[in-house]
Amino acid sequence: MTVSLDDGSPKRLLQQSAAPEPALPGALRTMIQTVLQETLAAQFATFLGAAPYERAAERQGVRNGTRPRWLITRIGKVELRVPRDRAGLFEPTVFARYQRHEQALLSAMATCYLQGVSTRKVRRIMEQLSGEPVSASTVSRATKQLDAQLATWRTRPVDAQAYPYLVIDAHYERIRREGQVLSTAVLWVLGVAASGHREYLGVWLGNAESATTWGTVFQDLHARGLHGVQYVVSDEHAGLKGAVQRFFPDAVHQRCQVHYLRNALTKVSTAARQEALLAALRDVWAAPTRAEAEQRGRALIASLQKPLPAVATWLETTLSDTLGYYMLKEAEARRRLRTTNALEREHEEIRRRTNVIRLFPNEASYLRLATALAADRSDQWAKRRYIVPDSPTHNVKNALKTPRAA
Repeated sequence: MTVSLDDGSPKRLLQQSAAPEPALPGALRTMIQTVLQETLAAQFATFLGAAPYERAAERQGVRNGTRPRWLITRIGKVELRVPRDRAGLFEPTVFARYQRHEQALLSAMATCYLQGVSTRKVRRIMEQLSGEPVSASTVSRATKQLDAQLATWRTRPVDAQAYPYLVIDAHYERIRREGQVLSTAVLWVLGVAASGHREYLGVWLGNAESATTWGTVFQDLHARGLHGVQYVVSDEHAGLKGAVQRFFPDAVHQRCQVHYLRNALTKVSTAARQEALLAALRDVWAAPTRAEAEQRGRALIASLQKPLPAVATWLETTLSDTLGYYMLKEAEARRRLRTTNALEREHEEIRRRTNVIRLFPNEASYLRLATALAADRSDQWAKRRYIVPDSPTHNVKNALKTPRAA
């Protein structure tokens, strides 16, 4: 059962609906740019009869730098550097061929993208573009260049601004590693900057969720300059929580309320009791202050002592973990950051793509796809604030709204 907090009514448990798959122009643009640039280089080397800095008797000319050229595509402008020879005789065939076959090539490129960039498929595309045989080494260089760009994004410094809020979550994918197909943890950290904008801070792979794997993630973020963390929202995985306490000892930890609801509903059997417990918990979380929420929580626990003593004991031990969001001053922050919905929705979008592939041949192929998706989403998010600061006339009742999926 998937529990959504979108609906304010405590009488309904909502199944989250699938959203349409968005376009991925940024990642495809990067791939097209990388592949076309390598194709130009290979075609120019064939024209000259020599690779860069190579002494060859068959050489037909001398290199003379490059000139910029913009290629207009259906998914945006792509900037390329066209090689020049001193005599000005080189005329690349890439552009004319690309424009004639653009739709088919974009479709093929998207297929490669979804499959972690198959070397064989990329090679076939490059040969269609250039009209000449393309060596495996050329394709390998293009793939490595793309991987290098994505690795640079994953390891970029994050010290330019503070990220007071972190949303942390993981999901699992089937990836071939160590000679067998294994369920692999994909670890995500989303940061919300002091400006109110959100972005992915990175994506990591691990054998499983544990204090060790999450510790490696947080150690990497610290090394890249992450600072100013005041609040972390995640599920209650013991390893994750332990790593958060170790690396962000001064931050308030908020247990995701959606995960908490899922756990709570498994502790009662009938639909009527589930409905009543859901309504009661939402009432606790709708309190205007933490003191009021704690008071409502105590009343709820007292009411369950006789009919559901085990549930009452569990609530008494854990309910306070879901009230950390009261430290947030802004109503918008309270509404958005009491759950990990911001990442949960992203995981759904990622799985729509990975389900097509089912099995990734290696970790590099998955990281290529996941990193490109994360970089694209961060670029989109940069255009709009995720949390808008309260204005003096802001209606404080917004703080009491139930959370909704990002």
